[in-house]
Amino acid sequence: MNLALSDAELRQVLQTVLAGVSTRCDFVHGEALRPSGNSCLVQSGASFCSSPGAADFHRASLNFYFPPNVSLAGRVWKSACVEWHDDVSCLPSTIFLRAELAQQTDLKAALAIPLVRDSRVIAVCIFYKKYTQAPNVQLEQTSLSLANELLTSCVRTPVGSEMRFVIGDPKVIEQPTGKTSVSKAWQRCQQSLDIDPDERSEEELEKIIQYSKGVQFFKYITNHQRHDLCKNMTYTTLMQNQLVMHGGNDGEGDNDVNCSVWHVVVSGRVDMCVRTSAEGRTYRMCSFKEGDTFASSYMKMFRTNAQISTHIEATTDAVCIVVQIPDKYKAEFRTCTRPLWYEELAQYFHMSIIEAAEALGMCMSAIKKICRRHGIIRWPHRKLASVNKTIAMLQSKISTADDDPSRGALRSEAVNVLTMKLRLTINPAYLVRDEAILQPVEPQSAGSMQTQSVPPAQAAGGTG
Repeated sequence: MNLALSDAELRQVLQTVLAGVSTRCDFVHGEALRPSGNSCLVQSGASFCSSPGAADFHRASLNFYFPPNVSLAGRVWKSACVEWHDDVSCLPSTIFLRAELAQQTDLKAALAIPLVRDSRVIAVCIFYKKYTQAPNVQLEQTSLSLANELLTSCVRTPVGSEMRFVIGDPKVIEQPTGKTSVSKAWQRCQQSLDIDPDERSEEELEKIIQYSKGVQFFKYITNHQRHDLCKNMTYTTLMQNQLVMHGGNDGEGDNDVNCSVWHVVVSGRVDMCVRTSAEGRTYRMCSFKEGDTFASSYMKMFRTNAQISTHIEATTDAVCIVVQIPDKYKAEFRTCTRPLWYEELAQYFHMSIIEAAEALGMCMSAIKKICRRHGIIRWPHRKLASVNKTIAMLQSKISTADDDPSRGALRSEAVNVLTMKLRLTINPAYLVRDEAILQPVEPQSAGSMQTQSVPPAQAAGGTG
């Protein structure tokens, strides 16, 4: 006997939860996202909007997918833990992908709660307020209790007792699957790395070089560069919870020396953690596992204002290679070797591609190669400038509009244009292929339980 809820039944349950919690706990918007296989979260079709701005935000949100650990929804999906941010509208897109949309539609504080069944997250509900609010344990507990009460009242079958909204335990981390083994190549390399760099023989250096040939970090460098990097290479053994590097709001970790030191994970797991406000909590933003590379420069993408602090710590016992990049190789290193995230590249979209290449210390062919790797067909500088000009014009009209209906119509148009901008700047892997900019929808009343339609491209899988 199949006890699983159908898609339509689960969507109706989520709709009831969103409306009930939002109404009772003073949230103006609630959305529910569900896994589409193991690749990403998508809008479930259930939502609650009590203001025109919330309706605009939801309409624009239909454009986005959320892969594991991407943005607020993706992190809660993988961690199965509650997250609270006192103002998502001022966060960088690396932390909250839709920050500009939240700013345009006057959404501030956000609470995300996972719905779990059989130890798997089957939905993530996110609630938004119109004002800034620091993390509130009492409100979290009230929202969670109310969500579970509504869940129980809607599903009076055995499957209902198996589903619960949970707070989660951030100390519980995903364990690596399969057997972890230490390669003989690494054992030989490690023995050579134990010798002081000034005392290593050519034979010992050759063992290090041989190991480096299997590491992605060294894939595109010349033999001469490889020889020099391996000559001074070291490694470090990290204990669980050990701090690797810190980049607080004091600018520590931003200097050029630290940015020339790179770590390659040999075994274990290392996480980048972020606290978005002085009173906020610390959340894990991204993980580095075997073969992954990290440096202090990565923390800059998450720390865009003085309130945000970042650090990198060992989540498990770990071993990392430490690579020092000599000054003479910095240009070549940036061009050939340095792992350039899409988000790093996007910081230069406001420049021409020539200016971006100069700022990154890369040649044009290297920039174009990285663009192709990330799915960027054409450098978006010109289109982005045009869209920004249109947004500025609409903002000016909104500020001088005579009445609420006029302001609402202009704001909806501004959200449409802003969505076009985000489709130019956000990683293509996070975008629904066909634009989902819909006609403006009427805000729901406090008691409304009506389910909104969802585009076919975003239909989620079964509840399992």
